[in-house]
Amino acid sequence: MAKITFKKDNIVAEAAPGTHLMNICDEKGVNVQFSCRAGSCVSCLITIESGMENLSPPGEVEKMTLEAFGCQPNQRLACQVIVNGDVVIN
Repeated sequence: MAKITFKKDNIVAEAAPGTHLMNICDEKGVNVQFSCRAGSCVSCLITIESGMENLSPPGEVEKMTLEAFGCQPNQRLACQVIVNGDVVIN
């Protein structure tokens, strides 16, 4: 099981590798706002403190959105992320 730590919400969740982060957020009541749920806005922008290597690589839509909004290399769109291992989200 992957351990996902949401520091701002003081929530630690466990999920099977291959689980969509958006589903974990919905299930655990994490304070991440989702709007389009398709990777074309940044309402669900999160900052990864550690474990970036345990997340699915960004797809083309997410890459374009992150670039367009000038996001940092350690930021991802929660609606597009698949968790494959431990991660800490600030």
